[in-house]
Amino acid sequence: MRGLPPIAAPARLPAMSWVERFRMNGLPRWAAAAALIAAPLASAHGEDDMLIEGARVFDGTGAKARVADVLVADGRIVAVGSDLSAPAGTERIDGRGKTLIPGMHDLHTHTRSPAYNAPEDLPKAWAGYLVNGVTTINDFSVSGEMIGPIRELVGPGKFWAPHLNQAIRFGVPGGHGTEYGWGSFFTMPTTTARAAKFLMPRALSYDPDVIKVFADGWRYGRDPDVMSMNENTLSAIVEDAHAGGKPVITHTVTLEGAKVAAAAGVDAVGHGVGDALIDDELIRLMRSKGTSYIATLVVYEPQEERALSAAEIAVLSTGERADEPRRRGGTIGEYDARRWKIMRENIGRLRKARIPIGIGSDAGIGGVYHGHGALREVWWLAQLGLTPAEALVSATRVSAEIMNLEGDRGTIAPGKRADLVLVDGEPDRDIDDLFRIARVWQSGREVPLAELRAFRDGAETTALPAEKMAGPVLSQSRKDGRTDLDTLPVATTDPGIDHSHLIAVDKPGGKPVFLAAQMGASPRPYVQWVLPLTRGPINVADASDFAGVELVVKGGGEYRLVIESYGLHGSDWFAAAFSPADEAAALRLPFAAFRSADAEAVLDLTQLRALRVHLSGATGGTASLEVETIRFYRD
Repeated sequence: MRGLPPIAAPARLPAMSWVERFRMNGLPRWAAAAALIAAPLASAHGEDDMLIEGARVFDGTGAKARVADVLVADGRIVAVGSDLSAPAGTERIDGRGKTLIPGMHDLHTHTRSPAYNAPEDLPKAWAGYLVNGVTTINDFSVSGEMIGPIRELVGPGKFWAPHLNQAIRFGVPGGHGTEYGWGSFFTMPTTTARAAKFLMPRALSYDPDVIKVFADGWRYGRDPDVMSMNENTLSAIVEDAHAGGKPVITHTVTLEGAKVAAAAGVDAVGHGVGDALIDDELIRLMRSKGTSYIATLVVYEPQEERALSAAEIAVLSTGERADEPRRRGGTIGEYDARRWKIMRENIGRLRKARIPIGIGSDAGIGGVYHGHGALREVWWLAQLGLTPAEALVSATRVSAEIMNLEGDRGTIAPGKRADLVLVDGEPDRDIDDLFRIARVWQSGREVPLAELRAFRDGAETTALPAEKMAGPVLSQSRKDGRTDLDTLPVATTDPGIDHSHLIAVDKPGGKPVFLAAQMGASPRPYVQWVLPLTRGPINVADASDFAGVELVVKGGGEYRLVIESYGLHGSDWFAAAFSPADEAAALRLPFAAFRSADAEAVLDLTQLRALRVHLSGATGGTASLEVETIRFYRD
């Protein structure tokens, strides 16, 4: 990249870490991390002009590749043709012997889950996509409160990330997506069109990029089925989403569920039909409604016998390579094998019917790695009847069309965003070449592949922006239900469709908040009232100036205060028990009193995310607590 100092890969720095080096220069830890991998974004002009010369250009439209030049200025493609001239100072890139393809998509990801046993690390997940040539993703692992803070993390001078289409999720109470105890803040529950119409304005107020709906309650023949969404409710969501310019993608895994989704007019059926062969009725519905298909084959591929090529292994991170052998062996379940056969045959039926097939991997689920999962999904399509060229079109033009982004990206044409991938080989002829990515550009900026790979391999959890705590967390001085920190309190519970329930009732005129819990059928039921310390919470909170947490509470029962910490698994978060009196009184919990299940875990007071008020009780019983104020206190 012209006009920029070289970026040193972390592995080449001797003795002290790259974070320590940036700290010596006066930058906070999160800014050091961002600066290392985002330096190319901070150039004076924004995007650099460039001319890629002599590459085989596979433009994503379905046309055959041809040798051509591609001229880029201000992040957009200006011209595609032979012997193009370029203004003085334009960077010239030799593409001879390589194939230039559009940036690819993954329309089904969960970036907050690493796909193997490691803490959440968004920037490393994002890096996994870019180093594999995936420049646009749909993220289904966020809530509305997370969308804004995540957008603030990426962009010039910040973290490298693919273009992020962030989702608001809807589901059915007692259905998939609502049974994990994450609460209605994460998956909005609705059973009727009227309820959907009531909830959609709230969902759209967060300006999501896509609406995800858990519409199908089939549990793959292994567990009892859960509730599914009816056509009227789904149609209401689709109507309001489309009116707001948002595409709708469903979790749909059965033939009948796919018919409901198509009849409701969703943009794509996500996950794919796995209980029966697709029939003519579904094909007619999908054609008439313009519904596409996203199979997520790789999440259903039996990992017991999955064989990755040497080229695939090479694109994995250090942690992913270490994880991969642990997935081998064991017996494939009879129904899993049957479903896998059905899903593969359905791809051939859809291709024959010319139903558009997009690319989604369900990355973040165990063994479906960020970035690699999308490439393997493309690879699988090329094994199941699509030509390599058709599989690449699915990853580029078709996926952009599903998201209504075809005017902006998905093909190599004048006016389109310069999301480009230069591949060593001819992936439109030999799909195995797709794992040989040489260079990547996003909006005309070259992605620093070597630096991002080294960053992704680092053992340290990526530092995120820290917000200094002032003390008050919940004084109830606000009248909009938010905390003093401008965060939204939310409820979470034990998992299961028979999970517990928590209602937080604000008294008229202010405090206290009355927490009323109905315990579920679990042997150890619980609820938690979560007070995020930063919005989302995505960034981290720094409470290192304080000695502990003070609560003014009233109640009688089993209570704990849990400190949600970035960089620790939820099972290792620190907690302290407390016993309130019958009358409201202040209780002080010093940080020294908090304990973790992991004896080696450290409570880093600069890496906090939320305080969780934990109520537990007898199965089927009730519990309650009155909360007046919560704050950090000093000695």
